[in-house]
Amino acid sequence: MSKFEEGERVLCFHGPLLYEARCHKVNTEGEVDLYLIHYNGWSQKWDEWIPETRILKFNDTNLKKQSELIKHHKKTQNRGKSKKLKLVDSVETEDAFSAKVCIQIELPSQLKLAVLDDWDLITQQRHLLKLPASVPVSVVLDEFRVYSLSVKKTTDINRDHVLEGLLGYFSRLLGMQLLYQFERPQYADVMEEHRGVSVCDIYGTEHLLRLFTRIGELLAFTELDNNAISVLQKYIHELLSFIELHRGKYLCSENYYVATPDYLRRALLN
Repeated sequence: MSKFEEGERVLCFHGPLLYEARCHKVNTEGEVDLYLIHYNGWSQKWDEWIPETRILKFNDTNLKKQSELIKHHKKTQNRGKSKKLKLVDSVETEDAFSAKVCIQIELPSQLKLAVLDDWDLITQQRHLLKLPASVPVSVVLDEFRVYSLSVKKTTDINRDHVLEGLLGYFSRLLGMQLLYQFERPQYADVMEEHRGVSVCDIYGTEHLLRLFTRIGELLAFTELDNNAISVLQKYIHELLSFIELHRGKYLCSENYYVATPDYLRRALLN
């Protein structure tokens, strides 16, 4: 039985803070229960599927916790360690949150088109990506590391840390924020069939690009200083240039197939 119900008023973690929200839908089909959350006062574009580990009951105890988190991070700000986080004494508005996003990732033009084509094929034409991907995310990042090493002729610890972090983000966020609703039955099937296998070894470049369209907002609350942000941007842009250069290998129409009538029925009921 799911811990939270549809229509329930809740508090949700988004970064280090708690926000008032409402649970719109519950999905109990996968290994982990997922909840479609709408943040009060924000537009629907911020709605997201999240696990129960990010949700708290709306009660006096957790409202007190919300206030304590705000006070704690406000003190951290006052110590001057990270100037990009500006905390207030109440839950932020959508505009205030958006204004804090300072990590800008610009996709090359051909990759922007690939992201748009991906959206159209999945959400409008009812296609799915073949899984496991012929070249999964773990391989893409490793091939970029080898390529970068061959070009620069030297080991780069910062690059390796960034790639390791990207694997971690992709692994944690794929099931929660990087799937279109139409793909969720497929996700449940694939994770059941490949128990214990990392999503980084199952999903490919199409889903990795979706991460890069959102990574700025996802990292909005991190304690990154300007130098760390510059390093992160540098290697992500180098990776994107590498993917664009080899897009014929990593991104092609043959990666998609038309969903079966049986799958369409399942997706409509999902």
